[in-house]
Amino acid sequence: MGTFRFILRAPTVLVGTVGLWVLWLIGVPLAAACGQSGGWRNRVVHLWGRFTTATLGVRVLRKGQPPTGGFLLVSNHLSYLDIPVLASQVPTIFVSKAEVADWPLIGFLTQSMGVVFLRREDKRDLLRVSTAIEREMEAGNGIVLFPEGTSSKGAALLPFRPSLLAPAARGGLPVSYAAIHYAVPEGCVPASESVCWWGDMTFGGHVLELLRLPSISATVTFGDGPIVDFDRKNLALRLWEAVQARFEPVR
Repeated sequence: MGTFRFILRAPTVLVGTVGLWVLWLIGVPLAAACGQSGGWRNRVVHLWGRFTTATLGVRVLRKGQPPTGGFLLVSNHLSYLDIPVLASQVPTIFVSKAEVADWPLIGFLTQSMGVVFLRREDKRDLLRVSTAIEREMEAGNGIVLFPEGTSSKGAALLPFRPSLLAPAARGGLPVSYAAIHYAVPEGCVPASESVCWWGDMTFGGHVLELLRLPSISATVTFGDGPIVDFDRKNLALRLWEAVQARFEPVR
């Protein structure tokens, strides 16, 4: 049965992803003429998130109210699945590590749609990213950042890297926050291994196992309101504490 799910889901996600990318591309001229290029892109990403989570059998439970308008949202990071899960809840684009731009197909699609890539080892890149985030927010668009800097098995919340929050602190930007949690049915490989992607797990092998799962329960808990701090270390700590208060370890 698991093999059948993989055979059905993998091409469906691929075809749907490419199809929505083509839809976005077709709508770009009209959206640009209306001054809504970013809004149109984020709405398509939102549709992609809803389509992908439904195709993969992910049931998303939302707690709290997601941010609206132009926002910067941070969350704990457990898996590549975080991206469609969060996209299914809010129209948004993402800040991603620069290495993703080199991934086959994914890199091309994300670059063409305006994902903000951050070269973490280059401190001079922070100003460019800060400007990009401010531009998105001023245009009324949402953007998501994972300040842990890497995904984990969900046993504990990793420290938030102040350098990744420097763009927000530099501009005094309000930062919203959320916590993600996953669970799988009894008898399946634990979510910490089958959903969370961490350590030396290979991407292809992990995707193969995830696509075979009968279902996945994802809980997204949004915070009460944004946090503003001009000191990146203070901002990182305050956001970490806020997410930690809503964090539930993955079993």
